[in-house]
Amino acid sequence: MPDMDQQHASTQPRRHLSLDGVQKHVQAASLADLTVAELVALFGRETAVKQHAPDGRYQQDPRDGALVLYNEARNRRPHDNKPDAPETAATRPCPICNGDTTGIVDVAALSQGVTFINKNLYPAVYPAASDGGFTGLHFLQWTSSYHDHDWHNMPHADRVTVLARLAALEQKLLADSLPIPTAEAWPDGRSCHGYLGIFKNYGYLVGGSLAHGHQQMVYSPTMPPAFARDWAFYQARGETVAAYVRRENPEALLLRDYGEMLLLVPYFMKRPYHMLLIPKADKTLLCDLNDAELSAMADGWRDAIHAMRALLPQMGREIAYNVVVHNGPGAGLYVEFLPYSQEIGGMEHLGLWLCQRWPETAVADLQCLLFR
Repeated sequence: MPDMDQQHASTQPRRHLSLDGVQKHVQAASLADLTVAELVALFGRETAVKQHAPDGRYQQDPRDGALVLYNEARNRRPHDNKPDAPETAATRPCPICNGDTTGIVDVAALSQGVTFINKNLYPAVYPAASDGGFTGLHFLQWTSSYHDHDWHNMPHADRVTVLARLAALEQKLLADSLPIPTAEAWPDGRSCHGYLGIFKNYGYLVGGSLAHGHQQMVYSPTMPPAFARDWAFYQARGETVAAYVRRENPEALLLRDYGEMLLLVPYFMKRPYHMLLIPKADKTLLCDLNDAELSAMADGWRDAIHAMRALLPQMGREIAYNVVVHNGPGAGLYVEFLPYSQEIGGMEHLGLWLCQRWPETAVADLQCLLFR
């Protein structure tokens, strides 16, 4: 596999947000400098975010419990990755590199530039809502202030720093206090209230609006349906999803063993090159990981994202993928890597998934890429 660390070191990015530009927006250098109440209050003081805030309107699909959140303001989000945009990707203006960002609540140095967490300018959820509305907090983490730096080409130490700051936000929101008064207590007895969804959208086809690498973090006072499915699995089977996959997934579908983590193709792969990254020991939250596990997870993220970015163009497809962290009760902590490798059709809407690759074929393709 190409040495991504050396590749990063030799790359001279064309665009980045300067350190002066970062400092202009810093409201707190570290999450440790803020109480949860102060963190929530910063949303209300951010005028631009307030202007784009949803009113909390939502509905629940009675068939599967899916929550549908409404926010028409998100139609106004800037996009720099639309395929019909007249500029090339290299010349399209990047609002982040130009310093058009909200207040920063956490910043950490990288080998080049910084990684930082701020408030989403177009939030799906907001701390205040009309009576009975859905409330929450919506953050962004910019993987690097350098436009072209992301998980697939950043040095190992930088990737560990990015994960550690995600874990710090998770701990702050779930364990330190009560961000939203109506937040539910966890059903497994752990002293947590509410849930933090962590995900990455890359590419216009899968919900990404900006090419500058970033993750999204949504604090929800109620359990998201995906977490509820993990919890129901645990209640029904007496073991976490992660433990089940470690035990039942065929050894032939293992992609890489990192010592503390396993990267694999699940035997129930719904779309070509769907991958899971799973700790060898059951954990629940990112902040539960020890240093070795955090280090291994950083390598797993790099390899999975590098593989998706390489394989999708070989299939004649646009680079587009989602990453979803399952860090709720009953999950055992696992990360899903979901490339946009095949469209969803009517059969899938019936719950019948037709996959155009066998898991064994996907493993062979991925291993050729990761180990060459």
